[in-house]
Amino acid sequence: MALNPDVKKRIFDAADELHTASETGDYPNVEAVRQRSRAGMNNVVEAMQEWRQKQRKQVQAVREPLPAHLHGVLQSMGQALWETARQLANESLNTARAAFESEKADLLQLSVEQSEAFEQQAAELETAQLRMTELERLVEVAETTAQATARQLEDVQRTLLSSEQKAAIAEQKAEEIARRAADLRAELDHAHTEAERLRLERDKAQARSEEAAKQAEKADARTEQLRAALSAQTAKADAIIEQLREALAAQIAKSEATIEPLRTELTAMRTQADAADQLHAEQRKRTAQEVHRCAERMAKAETACDQARAAAAEAREEAAALRGQLQATKTQNAALLAALKSSPT
Repeated sequence: MALNPDVKKRIFDAADELHTASETGDYPNVEAVRQRSRAGMNNVVEAMQEWRQKQRKQVQAVREPLPAHLHGVLQSMGQALWETARQLANESLNTARAAFESEKADLLQLSVEQSEAFEQQAAELETAQLRMTELERLVEVAETTAQATARQLEDVQRTLLSSEQKAAIAEQKAEEIARRAADLRAELDHAHTEAERLRLERDKAQARSEEAAKQAEKADARTEQLRAALSAQTAKADAIIEQLREALAAQIAKSEATIEPLRTELTAMRTQADAADQLHAEQRKRTAQEVHRCAERMAKAETACDQARAAAAEAREEAAALRGQLQATKTQNAALLAALKSSPT
Protein backbone atom coordinates (compact mmCIF):
# COMPACT_ATOMS: atom_id res chain seq x y z
CA MET A 1 0.00 0.00 0.00
CA ALA A 2 1.39 3.41 -1.05
CA LEU A 3 2.19 5.80 1.76
CA ASN A 4 -0.25 8.66 2.17
CA PRO A 5 1.33 11.87 0.75
CA ASP A 6 0.22 13.94 3.72
CA VAL A 7 1.67 11.43 6.17
CA LYS A 8 4.91 11.22 4.14
CA LYS A 9 5.22 15.01 4.05
CA ARG A 10 4.64 15.22 7.80
CA ILE A 11 7.34 12.59 8.41
CA PHE A 12 9.80 14.31 6.03
CA ASP A 13 9.16 17.68 7.71
CA ALA A 14 9.75 16.17 11.13
CA ALA A 15 12.97 14.49 9.94
CA ASP A 16 14.19 17.73 8.35
CA GLU A 17 13.47 19.70 11.53
CA LEU A 18 15.29 17.17 13.73
CA HIS A 19 18.23 16.95 11.29
CA THR A 20 18.50 20.74 11.14
CA ALA A 21 18.33 21.01 14.93
CA SER A 22 21.05 18.36 15.39
CA GLU A 23 24.43 19.89 16.30
CA THR A 24 26.39 16.88 14.99
CA GLY A 25 24.45 16.56 11.73
CA ASP A 26 23.46 12.95 12.48
CA TYR A 27 20.30 11.56 10.98
CA PRO A 28 17.35 11.47 13.43
CA ASN A 29 16.26 8.07 14.73
CA VAL A 30 12.92 6.44 13.95
CA GLU A 31 11.44 6.89 17.44
CA ALA A 32 12.17 10.65 17.52
CA VAL A 33 10.62 11.13 14.07
CA ARG A 34 7.60 9.00 15.03
CA GLN A 35 6.97 11.02 18.19
CA ARG A 36 7.40 14.36 16.40
CA SER A 37 5.27 13.46 13.34
CA ARG A 38 2.72 11.40 15.35
CA ALA A 39 2.67 8.77 12.60
CA GLY A 40 2.59 4.97 12.72
CA MET A 41 5.80 2.95 13.12
CA ASN A 42 5.46 1.23 9.70
CA ASN A 43 4.90 4.54 7.90
CA VAL A 44 7.87 6.17 9.65
CA VAL A 45 10.24 3.29 8.78
CA GLU A 46 9.17 3.32 5.13
CA ALA A 47 9.39 7.10 4.81
CA MET A 48 12.73 7.34 6.63
CA GLN A 49 14.33 4.93 4.13
CA GLU A 50 13.27 7.18 1.27
CA TRP A 51 14.33 10.32 3.20
CA ARG A 52 17.80 8.98 3.90
CA GLN A 53 18.20 7.94 0.27
CA LYS A 54 17.41 11.47 -0.81
CA GLN A 55 20.11 12.85 1.50
CA ARG A 56 22.83 11.32 -0.61
CA LYS A 57 23.32 10.91 -4.31
CA GLN A 58 23.19 7.39 -5.61
CA VAL A 59 25.86 6.71 -8.16
CA GLN A 60 26.58 3.36 -9.77
CA ALA A 61 30.06 2.89 -11.16
CA VAL A 62 32.52 0.15 -11.96
CA ARG A 63 36.15 0.12 -10.94
CA GLU A 64 38.32 -2.20 -13.00
CA PRO A 65 41.94 -1.87 -14.22
CA LEU A 66 42.63 -1.66 -17.92
CA PRO A 67 42.70 -5.17 -19.49
CA ALA A 68 46.14 -6.38 -20.64
CA HIS A 69 45.14 -6.89 -24.27
CA LEU A 70 44.12 -3.20 -24.52
CA HIS A 71 47.42 -1.80 -23.29
CA GLY A 72 49.07 -1.92 -26.73
CA VAL A 73 46.13 -0.40 -28.56
CA LEU A 74 45.51 2.42 -26.13
CA GLN A 75 49.15 2.90 -25.04
CA SER A 76 49.85 5.71 -27.47
CA MET A 77 46.46 7.41 -27.83
CA GLY A 78 44.39 6.84 -24.75
CA GLN A 79 46.57 6.39 -21.74
CA ALA A 80 45.72 9.80 -20.42
CA LEU A 81 42.05 9.30 -21.34
CA TRP A 82 42.01 5.92 -19.63
CA GLU A 83 43.62 7.32 -16.52
CA THR A 84 41.04 10.07 -16.43
CA ALA A 85 38.21 7.61 -17.04
CA ARG A 86 39.59 5.26 -14.42
CA GLN A 87 39.92 8.10 -11.95
CA LEU A 88 36.30 9.12 -12.64
CA ALA A 89 35.20 5.51 -12.40
CA ASN A 90 37.09 5.08 -9.16
CA GLU A 91 35.55 8.23 -7.78
CA SER A 92 32.09 7.12 -8.90
CA LEU A 93 32.66 3.65 -7.49
CA ASN A 94 33.93 5.09 -4.21
CA THR A 95 30.91 7.37 -4.08
CA ALA A 96 28.59 4.46 -4.83
CA ARG A 97 30.38 2.30 -2.28
CA ALA A 98 30.17 5.07 0.30
CA ALA A 99 26.49 5.52 -0.55
CA PHE A 100 25.93 1.77 -0.30
CA GLU A 101 27.78 1.56 3.00
CA SER A 102 25.87 4.59 4.24
CA GLU A 103 22.59 3.05 3.13
CA LYS A 104 23.59 -0.23 4.73
CA ALA A 105 24.46 1.63 7.93
CA ASP A 106 21.16 3.46 7.67
CA LEU A 107 19.32 0.16 7.29
CA LEU A 108 21.14 -1.29 10.29
CA GLN A 109 20.47 1.91 12.26
CA LEU A 110 16.79 1.77 11.27
CA SER A 111 16.66 -1.87 12.37
CA VAL A 112 18.29 -1.02 15.70
CA GLU A 113 16.00 1.96 16.22
CA GLN A 114 12.98 -0.11 15.26
CA SER A 115 14.05 -2.86 17.67
CA GLU A 116 14.50 -0.29 20.43
CA ALA A 117 11.11 1.18 19.63
CA PHE A 118 9.57 -2.31 19.72
CA GLU A 119 11.29 -3.00 23.06
CA GLN A 120 9.96 0.31 24.41
CA GLN A 121 6.47 -0.55 23.21
CA ALA A 122 6.81 -4.02 24.75
CA ALA A 123 7.81 -2.40 28.04
CA GLU A 124 4.83 -0.05 27.78
CA LEU A 125 2.59 -3.04 27.02
CA GLU A 126 3.98 -4.89 30.04
CA THR A 127 3.35 -1.80 32.18
CA ALA A 128 -0.18 -1.60 30.80
CA GLN A 129 -0.73 -5.29 31.58
CA LEU A 130 0.55 -4.77 35.14
CA ARG A 131 -1.75 -1.77 35.44
CA MET A 132 -4.62 -3.86 34.13
CA THR A 133 -3.85 -6.56 36.70
CA GLU A 134 -3.85 -3.92 39.42
CA LEU A 135 -7.13 -2.51 38.10
CA GLU A 136 -8.65 -6.01 38.09
CA ARG A 137 -7.56 -6.35 41.72
CA LEU A 138 -9.13 -2.97 42.50
CA VAL A 139 -12.31 -4.09 40.74
CA GLU A 140 -12.39 -7.23 42.88
CA VAL A 141 -11.87 -5.10 46.01
CA ALA A 142 -14.61 -2.73 44.85
CA GLU A 143 -16.96 -5.66 44.20
CA THR A 144 -16.18 -7.05 47.65
CA THR A 145 -16.83 -3.63 49.18
CA ALA A 146 -20.03 -3.34 47.20
CA GLN A 147 -21.16 -6.75 48.45
CA ALA A 148 -20.34 -5.75 52.03
CA THR A 149 -22.21 -2.49 51.51
CA ALA A 150 -25.16 -4.43 50.11
CA ARG A 151 -25.16 -6.67 53.18
CA GLN A 152 -25.00 -3.60 55.42
CA LEU A 153 -27.86 -2.10 53.45
CA GLU A 154 -29.89 -5.27 53.97
CA ASP A 155 -29.14 -5.10 57.71
CA VAL A 156 -30.19 -1.45 57.78
CA GLN A 157 -33.36 -2.30 55.86
CA ARG A 158 -34.14 -5.10 58.31
CA THR A 159 -33.50 -2.73 61.22
CA LEU A 160 -35.67 -0.12 59.53
CA LEU A 161 -38.43 -2.68 59.05
CA SER A 162 -38.15 -3.66 62.72
CA SER A 163 -38.31 0.00 63.72
CA GLU A 164 -41.33 0.55 61.52
CA GLN A 165 -42.99 -2.45 63.14
CA LYS A 166 -42.19 -1.04 66.57
CA ALA A 167 -43.55 2.32 65.50
CA ALA A 168 -46.72 0.65 64.22
CA ILE A 169 -47.10 -1.15 67.57
CA ALA A 170 -46.53 2.12 69.39
CA GLU A 171 -49.12 3.82 67.22
CA GLN A 172 -51.56 1.00 67.98
CA LYS A 173 -50.86 1.48 71.68
CA ALA A 174 -51.39 5.22 71.30
CA GLU A 175 -54.72 4.56 69.57
CA GLU A 176 -55.67 2.19 72.40
CA ILE A 177 -54.70 4.86 74.92
CA ALA A 178 -56.75 7.40 73.00
CA ARG A 179 -59.75 5.07 73.03
CA ARG A 180 -59.24 4.50 76.76
CA ALA A 181 -59.07 8.26 77.29
CA ALA A 182 -62.31 8.64 75.37
CA ASP A 183 -63.90 6.03 77.59
CA LEU A 184 -62.59 7.88 80.67
CA ARG A 185 -63.99 11.12 79.33
CA ALA A 186 -67.35 9.41 78.84
CA GLU A 187 -67.23 8.10 82.41
CA LEU A 188 -66.28 11.59 83.59
CA ASP A 189 -69.25 13.08 81.75
CA HIS A 190 -71.49 10.41 83.27
CA ALA A 191 -70.15 11.28 86.73
CA HIS A 192 -70.88 14.95 86.10
CA THR A 193 -74.38 14.05 84.98
CA GLU A 194 -74.90 11.92 88.08
CA ALA A 195 -73.66 14.72 90.31
CA GLU A 196 -76.01 17.15 88.63
CA ARG A 197 -78.85 14.72 89.11
CA LEU A 198 -78.00 14.41 92.79
CA ARG A 199 -77.91 18.18 93.12
CA LEU A 200 -81.39 18.37 91.52
CA GLU A 201 -82.68 15.72 93.89
CA ARG A 202 -81.22 17.69 96.79
CA ASP A 203 -83.00 20.83 95.60
CA LYS A 204 -86.24 18.91 95.24
CA ALA A 205 -85.78 17.48 98.72
CA GLN A 206 -85.27 20.96 100.15
CA ALA A 207 -88.42 22.16 98.33
CA ARG A 208 -90.40 19.28 99.73
CA SER A 209 -89.05 20.00 103.22
CA GLU A 210 -90.17 23.62 102.94
CA GLU A 211 -93.60 22.58 101.77
CA ALA A 212 -93.79 20.03 104.55
CA ALA A 213 -93.01 22.37 107.36
CA LYS A 214 -95.30 20.51 109.63
CA GLN A 215 -93.18 17.38 109.25
CA ALA A 216 -89.85 19.23 109.60
CA GLU A 217 -88.78 17.68 112.85
CA LYS A 218 -89.27 14.14 111.51
CA ALA A 219 -87.65 15.00 108.16
CA ASP A 220 -84.63 16.84 109.57
CA ALA A 221 -82.79 13.67 110.46
CA ARG A 222 -83.54 12.12 107.07
CA THR A 223 -82.58 15.34 105.31
CA GLU A 224 -79.31 15.48 107.23
CA GLN A 225 -78.53 11.91 106.20
CA LEU A 226 -79.31 12.69 102.61
CA ARG A 227 -77.09 15.76 102.74
CA ALA A 228 -74.21 13.76 104.23
CA ALA A 229 -74.62 11.02 101.65
CA LEU A 230 -74.81 13.59 98.89
CA SER A 231 -71.64 15.33 100.11
CA ALA A 232 -69.79 12.03 100.41
CA GLN A 233 -70.97 10.99 96.95
CA THR A 234 -69.97 14.36 95.52
CA ALA A 235 -66.53 14.21 97.16
CA LYS A 236 -66.04 10.67 95.93
CA ALA A 237 -67.12 11.65 92.43
CA ASP A 238 -64.71 14.63 92.45
CA ALA A 239 -61.84 12.41 93.66
CA ILE A 240 -62.57 9.85 90.95
CA ILE A 241 -62.69 12.57 88.33
CA GLU A 242 -59.34 14.03 89.50
CA GLN A 243 -57.70 10.59 89.50
CA LEU A 244 -58.97 9.91 86.01
CA ARG A 245 -57.61 13.25 84.80
CA GLU A 246 -54.17 12.59 86.32
CA ALA A 247 -54.03 9.02 84.93
CA LEU A 248 -55.05 10.24 81.49
CA ALA A 249 -52.41 13.01 81.51
CA ALA A 250 -49.69 10.58 82.69
CA GLN A 251 -50.63 7.99 80.07
CA ILE A 252 -50.64 10.57 77.29
CA ALA A 253 -47.21 11.91 78.39
CA LYS A 254 -45.81 8.38 78.55
CA SER A 255 -47.14 7.59 75.07
CA GLU A 256 -45.61 10.75 73.62
CA ALA A 257 -42.27 9.99 75.33
CA THR A 258 -42.32 6.48 73.80
CA ILE A 259 -43.39 7.57 70.31
CA GLU A 260 -40.92 10.47 69.91
CA PRO A 261 -37.67 8.36 70.20
CA LEU A 262 -39.16 5.82 67.82
CA ARG A 263 -39.91 8.54 65.31
CA THR A 264 -36.38 9.93 65.69
CA GLU A 265 -34.86 6.46 65.25
CA LEU A 266 -37.04 5.82 62.20
CA THR A 267 -35.90 9.11 60.61
CA ALA A 268 -32.22 8.28 61.30
CA MET A 269 -32.63 4.79 59.84
CA ARG A 270 -34.20 6.16 56.69
CA THR A 271 -31.42 8.75 56.31
CA GLN A 272 -28.77 6.05 56.77
CA ALA A 273 -30.49 3.78 54.24
CA ASP A 274 -30.65 6.61 51.66
CA ALA A 275 -26.94 7.40 52.21
CA ALA A 276 -26.01 3.72 51.86
CA ASP A 277 -28.03 3.46 48.61
CA GLN A 278 -26.31 6.55 47.21
CA LEU A 279 -22.84 5.29 48.21
CA HIS A 280 -23.52 1.89 46.65
CA ALA A 281 -24.67 3.50 43.39
CA GLU A 282 -21.59 5.74 43.25
CA GLN A 283 -19.26 2.80 43.88
CA ARG A 284 -20.89 0.79 41.11
CA LYS A 285 -20.62 3.77 38.73
CA ARG A 286 -16.91 4.33 39.51
CA THR A 287 -16.20 0.60 39.11
CA ALA A 288 -17.92 0.50 35.71
CA GLN A 289 -15.99 3.60 34.54
CA GLU A 290 -12.64 2.18 35.68
CA VAL A 291 -13.33 -1.16 33.90
CA HIS A 292 -14.27 0.72 30.71
CA ARG A 293 -11.07 2.82 30.78
CA CYS A 294 -9.00 -0.31 31.41
CA ALA A 295 -10.59 -2.06 28.41
CA GLU A 296 -9.85 0.95 26.19
CA ARG A 297 -6.18 1.06 27.29
CA MET A 298 -5.85 -2.68 26.69
CA ALA A 299 -7.34 -2.32 23.20
CA LYS A 300 -4.90 0.53 22.39
CA ALA A 301 -1.94 -1.53 23.67
CA GLU A 302 -2.98 -4.54 21.54
CA THR A 303 -3.31 -2.28 18.47
CA ALA A 304 0.18 -0.83 19.07
CA CYS A 305 1.60 -4.34 19.47
CA ASP A 306 -0.03 -5.48 16.17
CA GLN A 307 1.38 -2.41 14.42
CA ALA A 308 4.85 -3.16 15.83
CA ARG A 309 4.69 -6.76 14.58
CA ALA A 310 3.60 -5.56 11.13
CA ALA A 311 6.45 -3.02 11.05
CA ALA A 312 8.97 -5.73 11.94
CA ALA A 313 7.66 -7.97 9.15
CA GLU A 314 7.89 -5.11 6.65
CA ALA A 315 11.45 -4.31 7.80
CA ARG A 316 12.48 -7.94 7.27
CA GLU A 317 10.90 -7.91 3.79
CA GLU A 318 12.67 -4.66 2.92
CA ALA A 319 16.02 -6.06 4.13
CA ALA A 320 15.47 -9.13 1.95
CA ALA A 321 14.65 -6.85 -1.02
CA LEU A 322 17.85 -4.83 -0.46
CA ARG A 323 19.90 -8.03 -0.31
CA GLY A 324 18.30 -9.07 -3.61
CA GLN A 325 19.13 -5.71 -5.16
CA LEU A 326 22.74 -5.98 -3.94
CA GLN A 327 23.05 -9.47 -5.41
CA ALA A 328 21.58 -8.21 -8.72
CA THR A 329 24.10 -5.33 -8.76
CA LYS A 330 26.97 -7.75 -8.18
CA THR A 331 25.67 -9.96 -11.03
CA GLN A 332 25.47 -6.94 -13.36
CA ASN A 333 29.01 -5.87 -12.42
CA ALA A 334 30.33 -9.35 -13.09
CA ALA A 335 28.59 -9.44 -16.47
CA LEU A 336 30.01 -6.00 -17.41
CA LEU A 337 33.52 -7.10 -16.45
CA ALA A 338 33.12 -10.25 -18.52
CA ALA A 339 31.97 -8.18 -21.48
CA LEU A 340 34.95 -5.85 -21.17
CA LYS A 341 37.35 -8.79 -20.96
CA SER A 342 35.80 -10.48 -24.00
CA SER A 343 35.73 -7.31 -26.15
CA PRO A 344 38.18 -7.40 -29.16
CA THR A 345 41.55 -5.77 -28.80
